[in-house]
Amino acid sequence: MLILSIDQSTETGSAAILDDQRLVAERHWADTRLSRQQLFPSLKAMLMETGLELGAIQLYVVGVGPGSYSGLRVALAAARAMALAGKTPVYGVTSAETLAWQAAEAARAARVRIVGDARRDQWWTRCFRKCDVCMSPVGDWALVHSSAFRAGDGEVVATSDWARIGALLQAAVPPAVTLIARAFLPDAATLGRLAIARLTQGLASEPLTPIYLHPAVHAKSGDAKTGGCQAAGLPV
Repeated sequence: MLILSIDQSTETGSAAILDDQRLVAERHWADTRLSRQQLFPSLKAMLMETGLELGAIQLYVVGVGPGSYSGLRVALAAARAMALAGKTPVYGVTSAETLAWQAAEAARAARVRIVGDARRDQWWTRCFRKCDVCMSPVGDWALVHSSAFRAGDGEVVATSDWARIGALLQAAVPPAVTLIARAFLPDAATLGRLAIARLTQGLASEPLTPIYLHPAVHAKSGDAKTGGCQAAGLPV
């Protein structure tokens, strides 16, 4: 099965084409709030490199976050648009699960807690347990004040937001808990492989909407330029 996977949950976006588990092509790019135009040139370059056309893609996989709300929306819209002509299925995997798998592999760990910066002095977090071919969530998403964050015994803690919350994490994580002291970024190739593993186990796609943990906050008239996602405290 030819798969095209995309993740734009962080400022480093990635896309990959896989033939089942085999990586065929991939791209990574730096994205910013002012420039979110790297996805389509990257996709075009991969298709030219492989000699493939979009009609050959049999499954689109997209990371649904949590993370950059604007980046996630662009990735989801792109996957849906490309899939529309051929009525190709689109499958969602949380970007946090992708991070958890990568961290579990790097640290040889069975349990990984992923943490992200939700702004307003709050962090989002979720724990995952490593199974044979994917990560199983332990509990629900949690939104906690940075001062109230706790990691359990035996967990490995990782984040894609190290530049913003790394110093606070180092203070919050006890010595008995392993902290990966650098930014861990979701990789589209891993995302695609996890989708195949989940499909093999009969697991349904995650909802094809960005994971949005803060309740909506209506911007005041003077704050119209912030937009809904910034007003809700998530990075854009």
